[in-house]
Formats: sequence, structure tokens, C-alpha cells
Amino acid sequence: MRTLEDEIESAIAVDLTVLPPHQKRAYAGLDQYRRPVEVRGVQELAKGIAESFGAFAIFDVETVLRSPAIAPFVTQTLYSIPLELRRAACDRDRLKAERARKEMARIISAALLARYHFEPLKHVSTSCHPNWEKAFEQQFGAGRGRPNLEAQTSRHSSEGRGGDPDE
Repeated sequence: MRTLEDEIESAIAVDLTVLPPHQKRAYAGLDQYRRPVEVRGVQELAKGIAESFGAFAIFDVETVLRSPAIAPFVTQTLYSIPLELRRAACDRDRLKAERARKEMARIISAALLARYHFEPLKHVSTSCHPNWEKAFEQQFGAGRGRPNLEAQTSRHSSEGRGGDPDE
């Protein structure tokens, strides 16, 4: 039986596998001729990986996060992966590239699981985002994590307008 950790690692491995070749090379800092160049596209890759977790409630202590909220952490994790491993994932030797992608997926999933707690939502697939709130409330109740989300929303909504968040 697959564990949640295996499921998360597999989702990341799939994301890394289905990347278009030019995107893989950009993240690895290689041009079309496999010459070293500046690394690009890390934030886009992080956003794509984060979106893979749309069918999960992600807890950071007691705060509930939706998948886009973890993108900055995924970006930070992607930058921490050694350049040699990223380039190995672009290797022409398919076996070597597959091993490198699996290792990268293991590193990313370990970092995510060390920082966040993932709970799969029942009745929500990645294509059914409108049901996320309803599924969360049914599974965890309306109170869990809610006050923190509302506090963050009200605090951020008053910023930039000169308003005091405590008013």
C-alpha cells in the first residue's frame, strides 16, 4: 500500500518527468546545445510543483494553506538542489536522467514533508478546485485553521491602504 510520502514523491517525480526539454535545461542551467548558461525558470517550475497539491489541505502548524502558498518554499528547495544533479536529469542516458529526477523528487518531498503536514481531501481532485473549501469543511470542520486564515486575510487586506490591521 502506498503511503502519503510515496504519493507526494511520485507527484513531484511526474512533474519533473513531464517538463518540456527546454524547461528542464533552463532549470539545469544548460542551453539547447547543453552548454552551461544562467539558471532560469525556477519559479515557474516551483509553481507547477505546488499546483500538484491542489487536492491536499496543507498545514503549517495550525494554519491551513492552499497549494499556491507553498510555491516560495518549493522555489527555495529547488535552488538548494545541486546543479550537477539538475544537469544529470537532462542527460541523454535515460536511466541516468531518471535516477537524477527520482533523487530530486526525493529531496523536494523530504523538504516539504519536514516543513508541512499534508492531508488529502476527500472528494477533491486537482481539477475540482471550486470544491476545495467545501471538502475541507466537511473533512476537518469549519473551525480548524479558520481563524488563522481570516486573520491573515484581514491583515493583508488593510496593508497598502494605510489602515491599521488592529482597527
